[in-house]
Amino acid sequence: MKPTAKWVRRLQAFMVGRYGQNDSLNRFLNGLSLVLLLASIFLRSGWLILIAIGLIGVNYWRLFSHKIYRQVAINRGFERVWRPLTRPVRRLGYSLSQHWHYRFFHCAQCHQRIRIPRHHGHVRITCPKCGHSFDART
Repeated sequence: MKPTAKWVRRLQAFMVGRYGQNDSLNRFLNGLSLVLLLASIFLRSGWLILIAIGLIGVNYWRLFSHKIYRQVAINRGFERVWRPLTRPVRRLGYSLSQHWHYRFFHCAQCHQRIRIPRHHGHVRITCPKCGHSFDART
């Protein structure tokens, strides 16, 4: 048996019945504590380090908590606030990734948005909604 396998088994036994999830609130707390630690280096501020250590402590308290349903409820409340704030950024990132691989056209008759892969040259596009055909260059 590998020496690490015994350690891993003990860690798994320790985590049984604990929350142990790296959910969106824990990722946010980790990121915020990292930003505060970096800011404390440049601003030479000790209280930022204390706040960052406190956030890391809250993060580990949530990870090792036995109250799983409570931590899930806290994360859902956080996501209810956080998701609407980050939605425009996520949509912009998705849109940019789509425009990197596809060209978008609009049907002249029904204004349906049509996605065609890039670098296929001149193609004949048929609208899936109304059946109108037109030529375009991808």
